[in-house]
Amino acid sequence: MRRKPLILPVSLCMAVSLSAGAPVQALAGSPEFARSAEEWARLRDNVLEYEEIEDLIHEYNATVLNNEQEYSKDTARTAEDVVDDLLDVADDHWRDAGDAEDNMSMILSQVSARQAENQAENNVDDRGTKLIQYTLTEKKLVIQAQTAMNTYYKLQYQLTSLKKNREMLETALTSAQGRQSQGMATYADVLTAQQNLQSVDAQVIALENQIETTRQNLIVMLGWTQGAVPEIRSMPAVDMERIPAIDPEADKAKAMEADYTLKMHEMNLENSTNDANRRIYEQTIADDKQQIAMAVSDAYQKVIQAKNSYDESLLKLDVASKTWNTSATKFQLGTISRLEYLQADADMVAAQMDVEAKNLELFQALESYDWVVRGVRS
Repeated sequence: MRRKPLILPVSLCMAVSLSAGAPVQALAGSPEFARSAEEWARLRDNVLEYEEIEDLIHEYNATVLNNEQEYSKDTARTAEDVVDDLLDVADDHWRDAGDAEDNMSMILSQVSARQAENQAENNVDDRGTKLIQYTLTEKKLVIQAQTAMNTYYKLQYQLTSLKKNREMLETALTSAQGRQSQGMATYADVLTAQQNLQSVDAQVIALENQIETTRQNLIVMLGWTQGAVPEIRSMPAVDMERIPAIDPEADKAKAMEADYTLKMHEMNLENSTNDANRRIYEQTIADDKQQIAMAVSDAYQKVIQAKNSYDESLLKLDVASKTWNTSATKFQLGTISRLEYLQADADMVAAQMDVEAKNLELFQALESYDWVVRGVRS
């Protein structure tokens, strides 16, 4: 049985404390003795923490579990074993061709036999390459889930800003209606204010739907049922101090050693049995090494760009905060309208939420850089 948490109403509030219920015992990919009781308890509760994602993918993701089953079927298949099996298949097809009662059946069997022989001649896969492929698939699923959780919170920040802007637009409509009754505004002014409010209402609905879709996709990837409502904890803080200490040149060597695709192509080269395939994989390996170096450099540049964007958002927040303070004072003194104050308030909330969103983008850039160094290129 997969995870089966209590079903409670969905809440999209910033706290995202959605359920206190815990799932019942769930089947995992690893045997019980593979982890401590504390580790299993952490993975089996009804709480999602960012740091758990990699373990949750390993234990409960459907694709990973299916790949593990497929991998376990081949106990120790070498490249030679694969070739032998393909040649056996070719022999069977050649026999079928010889026994065929009509030309069409004979031709089809001959084609199948030649295809199997070509596959045998060009085979470069074995149990080792399969393991790398499945491991790489798992790591990319982890990245996908981590990105989804990051996106989930960025959308929450956008929603907060949008709802604050809606307060201002609602007041703008009330103001326009009041001014129209006094002959100080036209029907067109009221209609425009109504359309602006309707537009932001539609945006709120669309964003809430996007948030819920992102949430459901995330939890299903991690082993919960689609209707589950686990508590989704906050994202980790960005370690700002590590950014100046990043050494891309040193990390290129680490990435070269760890890169899964490069390892797989090196194994393909070892398994190659003809010169044409060997030349292809020798060139592929050379290309891999260039791409790894470029991937580290590109990922590092994205970290720097994200840090600059975050710093800029802080400056914009400082300006918005000063404007809000001035507006608050003027509103208390009666020198500006409530609508003007709400506009400044909405601008400040938008700036605050932009800082939070830029912080998450920086966090994501650092995570992406780390994944390249760990051997996973996008």
